Amino acid sequence: MKLGICTTDFRRAMSPEALCEKLASFGVTTAQLAFESVGIPGFAPSGELEIPESIPAAVLSALEREAARHGLDFAAVNGTFNMAHPDPAVRAEGVRRMEPLLDAARALGIPYVTICTGTRNPAHLWRPHPDNETDAAWQDMRETVRRCAEAADARGLVLCVEVEASNVVNTPEKARALLDDVGGAVKIVLDPANLFHMGTAHPGNVAETLRNALRLLSRDTVLLHGKDVREGEGLSFCGAGEGIADFAALLAGCPGAHAMLLHGAYEDAAIAKSLGFLRGLMADAG
Repeated sequence: MKLGICTTDFRRAMSPEALCEKLASFGVTTAQLAFESVGIPGFAPSGELEIPESIPAAVLSALEREAARHGLDFAAVNGTFNMAHPDPAVRAEGVRRMEPLLDAARALGIPYVTICTGTRNPAHLWRPHPDNETDAAWQDMRETVRRCAEAADARGLVLCVEVEASNVVNTPEKARALLDDVGGAVKIVLDPANLFHMGTAHPGNVAETLRNALRLLSRDTVLLHGKDVREGEGLSFCGAGEGIADFAALLAGCPGAHAMLLHGAYEDAAIAKSLGFLRGLMADAG
């Protein structure tokens, strides 16, 4: 299993050359790429769409060249947009943008595209809404995922979904139902911090929360996120090793995962500390 970083943990956009150099400076061999990290002209992620309308060929060439120069690959690319947005035009635009993103992923040899199952909250794809629990939200999300999964499968790529407390798929049970419904072009990126809901982030809940997720999802888990959550009534996220998540049990439960990708650290010192923590656990796991 490779150790890497989600490039969204670098708070500013930079050139492909600078991005790959920064990744290599932390001693990692892989990353989850977000195109917002390379400063595509005219593109900034919104509360609805985190996919650029198009990706310049020069950006792809530079990423391919610099990744090879630094001995890196990209395990995954962000393909997030609000797949359950109440406005069908937003969902349709996300599906349209997914096609060039998938082409870019294939050009870079990236096998996995991470997605967000979305929310009925029109303001932001990472905010909850009571209507997330409705059949209509599920059906809109399911159809959007299905269309993107078909496009991914046609290119030999796989979409990766995760449990998100603020999204329509907010439990391992719902993630399992989606996978069983949509089929093999959708797999799991398992983030232990995102398994908790408001009021549940307490040490006494850690073992059973993870055990349930592994029981339902481990066989389809291809990526792991190294994000942690602090103990408390809210959901305060942090880098791996700074909270209550049991990463040793996560690694043991998902031996077939392709990569562990640090997420939630954001500052260089915190990134280095969490990477050291994860390296130690991964070495112990063999």
